[in-house]
Amino acid sequence: MHKPTLFWTALMAAVATALSLKFLKVFHFVSWSPIGWISKSSILSGVSPLIKWFVLGMALVILFLVLYSALQFTSTIPPSITSIVLALVFVCAIEWTISKPDSVMGSIKSISIPFLCLIAIITRFVVGTAVFMKVELQQKAK
Repeated sequence: MHKPTLFWTALMAAVATALSLKFLKVFHFVSWSPIGWISKSSILSGVSPLIKWFVLGMALVILFLVLYSALQFTSTIPPSITSIVLALVFVCAIEWTISKPDSVMGSIKSISIPFLCLIAIITRFVVGTAVFMKVELQQKAK
């Protein structure tokens, strides 16, 4: 019962993230392209954007599988706190990598608030499910 929850949580989080990133890009909430890192690779540079989104989706599934597995061990910390901290770390790292600001304040000013909210919500979903399933399995074991 635990393995299907892990897979479906990661899959749904990846699909929601990919669709939300497309939404943010279409309505100019982010100035960068979510599939831009794939375009820089020499292997997939001439491939259709649909394939690039699929590769992004697969990368997100793997990321969320690892995240889910790692965050089961944070069951003593409230999921809301964990997700906010992780969202801040992820968004700062992504924005820092993409925009390459001159200073820390420049990095903070370049953060997209809708992107931060999106990552916080998705991370909360993954963390909440991981912690719930961990606690559920511990209660069943008793």
